[in-house]
Amino acid sequence: GYDLICSSLAVQWFSDLNKGLGRLAALLAPGGCLAVATLAEDTFHEWRAAHAAAGLTPVTPRYPPAAAIHPDGGKLAGGVRSERLIQNHPDGLRFLRSLKGIGATTPAPGRPPLGAAQLRRVLAAFDEQGAGATYHLAYGMWKKPNKHPTGVFVTGTDTGIGKTLVSAILARAWNADYWKPVQTGVAEEPGDTETVAQLAGLPPERLHLPVYVLQAPLSPWAAATLEDTIVDATSIVPPATPAPLIVEGAGGLYVPIDDTHMMIDLIARLDMPVVLAARSGLGTINHTLLSLEALKRRGIPVLGVIMSGPLSAGNKEAIERFGEVRVLAEIPPLSKVDAQTVDALASGIPSLAECLQALGDAPAVTS
Repeated sequence: GYDLICSSLAVQWFSDLNKGLGRLAALLAPGGCLAVATLAEDTFHEWRAAHAAAGLTPVTPRYPPAAAIHPDGGKLAGGVRSERLIQNHPDGLRFLRSLKGIGATTPAPGRPPLGAAQLRRVLAAFDEQGAGATYHLAYGMWKKPNKHPTGVFVTGTDTGIGKTLVSAILARAWNADYWKPVQTGVAEEPGDTETVAQLAGLPPERLHLPVYVLQAPLSPWAAATLEDTIVDATSIVPPATPAPLIVEGAGGLYVPIDDTHMMIDLIARLDMPVVLAARSGLGTINHTLLSLEALKRRGIPVLGVIMSGPLSAGNKEAIERFGEVRVLAEIPPLSKVDAQTVDALASGIPSLAECLQALGDAPAVTS
């Protein structure tokens, strides 16, 4: 397979763009990238308007919406960004010559070319509009995943639930790397990567930088909107590492990342089992069971739950019984949270191999 396939504009002539991209993507080696530049739906709208003004049906091919461009088949991480460029021409004839230069003179399927008289009418209308033409350019970049990294995705029943401490404990217990793909709230406190590095004693090479860093202590979607930044969940690709990987989410399962994806969607895309951080006190049974049910409905395996707060044998039993899940650890209230504390707590965590084995041995749960 190929490590990199690039195509510029020529892909627009595929009779089915997404199927054509899918055929290219199938040639990629694991970890390989497909990069394309093509035309999207708003391209040449002035030329189509000139047809309408002349009382004619445009023969210009229809280009797809940028958001609809994606290689068919397979799980590819990535996405499309777009921009609009307006090119001003001296007149319509110069515009047509520019199309000929890029090979864009073929009419839409089933549409005969315009006759000479019709073309003159369209050119006159186009010139009256100012002879400007929009190029709606779509840039796609997708990556074929490597084998999914061994490790877990740490999420929580709520925000402020102790995911970062749990991540540090697991990283220490399993000698794992750490990655928080989306970090918010850095305007008020240090990022979680620095915190985990200190608590778990991780050297720089064991840390993987976030894909997105946002200032406001809000959901990624809300923070990005406030900061006029674009976050795209489909662009988040796990780092390649031979070590187990601890991935920490932001907030709970239904925290929005972008306009169309929530944290649970990212977990499903990364295809990693979950460790769920939960409180131990009043209300935790309901919150934890709701989260477990949401994960089960998406077919996301749960490695276990880690509870934080005053020990509650009753709540632990209820979560294990009704959630059909293992409580991996209970973290009591801590007077001090430092590397020594994390090291002590990590010593009580079952090995990753044991947890994965138990997960594989668990009977399937159907609803």
